[in-house]
Amino acid sequence: MAKRQISAVHEIPTWNKLEKNAVNAVIETPRDQRHKYAFDEKTGLFRLSMLLAEGLQWPYDYGFIPQTLAADGDALDVLYLGEKPTFTGCLVSARIIGVVRLKKNGKENDRVLGCPLNQKGLTQKSDPFNDISDVPEDMIQSICRYLVDYSTAEGNDLEFKGTGSRKAALKAIEHARSDFKKANKLQE
Repeated sequence: MAKRQISAVHEIPTWNKLEKNAVNAVIETPRDQRHKYAFDEKTGLFRLSMLLAEGLQWPYDYGFIPQTLAADGDALDVLYLGEKPTFTGCLVSARIIGVVRLKKNGKENDRVLGCPLNQKGLTQKSDPFNDISDVPEDMIQSICRYLVDYSTAEGNDLEFKGTGSRKAALKAIEHARSDFKKANKLQE
């Protein structure tokens, strides 16, 4: 594994101290649009990487979890199930509820599912979601179908491998943190 250049965004801690089972996540692509943005390690900026096909738009904010390294060589992806879009570069706190298991071009390429933190005095649609099993089945099917459709439109071969619980997602995050530290020769 080649050593990755560390940018300031990777100085953000993985775990959010405000709530158990919550991470910090950096939003690359806000929901409700056709653009796809990607963080550029070399410049520290967000690059417009593609325009989705007509009729496709991001159903939720999409980004990554800092100080992680997934099997595809990028930070671990996160789908943030907020009700309204944030913005590119927004740092959010995400309660982890599960993971969507995918294989992209033969490599593991999971998407962690996170929700906004519960907020006293404000009810959010995602408040009752503590684990992926709490999410309505049609919502999970819609997310999975979208992930496959948009990735196929990019020219990738994507295979849906199922979903995993919050416990499985937390384990995947810890594994990706360990790989990040090894790749960058950092101490625990």
